[in-house]
Amino acid sequence: MLKRIMELFIGALFVLVFLSACRFLGEKVKPLSEASDSTRETQANMRKTVFYFVNEQNLLVPVAKDIPWVEGIGKAALENLVYTPEKERELEDKGLKPPLPPGTRVLGMTIRDGLAKVDFSREFLDLTDRLQEENAVKAVVYTLTEFPTVQRVHLMVEGKPLKRCPNGTVLSDELMREMINLEERTVAKTKIPVTLYFTSSSKTGAFSYFVPVTRMVEKSDNIMKTALEELIKGPKEGMGLSAVIPPDTKVLNVSRYGNEVIANFSKEIEGYGGGVEIEQALVNTIVLTLYEFPGVEKVTLQVEGESGVLPEGTMLDVPILKPAYINPVNI
Repeated sequence: MLKRIMELFIGALFVLVFLSACRFLGEKVKPLSEASDSTRETQANMRKTVFYFVNEQNLLVPVAKDIPWVEGIGKAALENLVYTPEKERELEDKGLKPPLPPGTRVLGMTIRDGLAKVDFSREFLDLTDRLQEENAVKAVVYTLTEFPTVQRVHLMVEGKPLKRCPNGTVLSDELMREMINLEERTVAKTKIPVTLYFTSSSKTGAFSYFVPVTRMVEKSDNIMKTALEELIKGPKEGMGLSAVIPPDTKVLNVSRYGNEVIANFSKEIEGYGGGVEIEQALVNTIVLTLYEFPGVEKVTLQVEGESGVLPEGTMLDVPILKPAYINPVNI
């Protein structure tokens, strides 16, 4: 009798374990990227968002920081660009400041078919010169187009389309991401823009970051190779920017295969002086520059045609992904 009871108990336990296993194996497992997005966007009801602030050299700088997840997140993002004493203190040690004048309010905002229409209060126009106007407009456009649902922006002030700012900045009806931190305003019509990424830091040294710069270059058969050669040349003097790639480095070749780009450099690229942070900055300036070209999803680096390892351990045998967020901060 006791033996029979034990047999029934073991049988019931087996069935219970089997059903639990089946239920576990049958559950849908969320892909890593999807789970990461969910965690990134909802942890503590916060969403990491990219903003464009102004640095001590009056250059626009992308900064990723967390803001509360609310309905109308695009409007909330724009409100974070408006100057307030609290925002000034928040950004001060980073050497940054908000680009929109104090008192600016977002009166209304709609997003439809990739076009964001934004209506600002008249305080939006309270800027002292043309550079401030251009930075304010571009900060709005670049911040909004970081959202995947926005590709174009139409600006209004007090319900009327903004076509010209008081200091002379002329706006088209639909604005897109273009010409951020333009180096030279007067260039030959035969030249085309490329976006290069250099490094900078606050005067206190408390915050180091990457800065996108638009440089006009001559057309070429391999514009990506041209962009990397310009990156090696370094930034224009007086902009408070630095190049990380050794100046004697040569771009041996840049090839594109669908969405993947393979950039091959001479051995001089390894002569940056060492240090994990410098090596990471070197790689990121190259990767960020190449990812500015439409359709690029993978970037592979080579040295003298080989996919080896950089001095501080960066593996080159697999594509290097674009950083999830540029210049992340905890503020």
